[in-house]
Amino acid sequence: MKIFDRFEVMGNYPALYDPVEKMLIISDLHLGLESLMADSGMFMPKFQLSELKDDLSNMTRKKDVEGLIVCGDIKHEFSETSYGEKKEVEEFIEFSVERVDRIYLVKGNHDNYLIYPTKKYSNVELEDSFVFGDTCFIHGHEKVERIRGLDIDYLIMGHEHPALTLSDDIGVKEKIRCFLYGEMKNGTRLIVMPAFSELAQGSQMNRIGPDQILSPILKDMVDIREMKAIGVDKEAGLFEFPRLKEF
Repeated sequence: MKIFDRFEVMGNYPALYDPVEKMLIISDLHLGLESLMADSGMFMPKFQLSELKDDLSNMTRKKDVEGLIVCGDIKHEFSETSYGEKKEVEEFIEFSVERVDRIYLVKGNHDNYLIYPTKKYSNVELEDSFVFGDTCFIHGHEKVERIRGLDIDYLIMGHEHPALTLSDDIGVKEKIRCFLYGEMKNGTRLIVMPAFSELAQGSQMNRIGPDQILSPILKDMVDIREMKAIGVDKEAGLFEFPRLKEF
């Protein structure tokens, strides 16, 4: 399944592939979240990093991937980097550099101190945003007036963790992650990535009001009701939905 006849949804994964730039795109890994939950007294077996590595292996085998871009929130803790979180980030980067030529990490609002585990790799870049050809990649937690002067057709972001709450005829509800896509008010085509982390709670885009949206981009530069959604579930597959206003 493609978005804007350009970006391919990678099977049943919350990831995109850009065949023009040969780029694999993911967002919001929140590495270290399990350790933080365990420190707060909640039993949580660690599985995120192991599954992430398996997923990356599968995806890079299926496509000709030259670069990996992560649209922010590689790590979870805001204020500091714990030992466990640091080790997970390092292991993720080391695993990834063996499979792709270059890695581009967009700094999200959780990514303080990320420069330390990345600076020893010459093929890993860490920036607030990246532009490749006609596409700009950001995290999405800040306003982006500055992109108006860029010659881009597409903006791809994370941060919002979009999801949909679905219910059947007897009232059973289920929440699934989703891609959101549509046009911004300035004509740029926008894709909002789902969180790659299965533990990161998603914003229920078909149930929340405008005042509950996190990203200033979605608040100010988009009519969120006009955006379409593609639900993604590893087990059940992909689901194409109409505009949010039609739910």
